[in-house]
Amino acid sequence: MTLRKIVLVEDHRILRGIIRALLESEPGLEVVGEAANGKEALRVAKEWKPDVLISDLRMEAMDGLELTREIHGLSPATRVIIWTMHGDAFYVAQAMAAGASGYVLKGDDSTVLLQAIETVASGKSYLSPSLSTA
Repeated sequence: MTLRKIVLVEDHRILRGIIRALLESEPGLEVVGEAANGKEALRVAKEWKPDVLISDLRMEAMDGLELTREIHGLSPATRVIIWTMHGDAFYVAQAMAAGASGYVLKGDDSTVLLQAIETVASGKSYLSPSLSTA
């Protein structure tokens, strides 16, 4: 089993802690860092070079779209999943154009996020199944 290093970027501390606990309860996943905004995430990603970076879309200091555009210069192999409540096709298109490999809605079941991590870490793209019905 391959160990997947993850950086989690979410501006709500309690939510970040809950997701961290969920991810770390899964064999093969290790949250190596976390950040409250894109600027912090760039510093953490530069240090850890994660396999997957999971980022909220809307945050202060630097949002998930700008972070996605910037991350590839610091850690080219890092795959980005945007994890958000915004299911509008406009946001999805922006995220994918910025270089995201995945887009998952916060309202989805936790198994969707776990599937997205494995899919993007293996080099493929992932869109939340609920987006096709949104």
